[in-house]
Amino acid sequence: MGSIHKRVGAVLGSAALFVGVALTAGAGTASADETGDLASDIDVSVSTTGVSGLAAMSADGSLTVHITSPRDGHEMGFVRWNADPQPAPDIPGDSLIAKDISPDGWAVEAELSTGRIASTRGHKAIYMKVVSGNLPEGHPYKLRGCVVKGSERQCTPWRPVHA
Repeated sequence: MGSIHKRVGAVLGSAALFVGVALTAGAGTASADETGDLASDIDVSVSTTGVSGLAAMSADGSLTVHITSPRDGHEMGFVRWNADPQPAPDIPGDSLIAKDISPDGWAVEAELSTGRIASTRGHKAIYMKVVSGNLPEGHPYKLRGCVVKGSERQCTPWRPVHA
């Protein structure tokens, strides 16, 4: 029962964080390094020793995977495949996004099956990296999120996405 309460707490904490981001996104200088509210609806567990995540698929084929530490349940960040352009905060379509929100020493990486990687490695949290480039429409791809520290790398399972 305790793990269910931790997961519910993590989901509620994530929702509160992203609502706060959505409400404050227009308060400062807007940049391509901000995102809006990203709701979670699918629970994805990797293992007790690897990372776990909550994934949310959008109708346009975009997918967000929130990265959570299995050791203590804190949210480490998220990775996102952005299939279509977002009008605010001006993130282009066919974009891979990695955001590190925790100053825990781990970087967050988003990896696409094409070999495209967006990484927060070398930057202090809170930091977001967007890597974009046009891909053929309707083609299937896979996305996974990883946390990295030095040579250590732990990843979620691959999830299907499309351009």
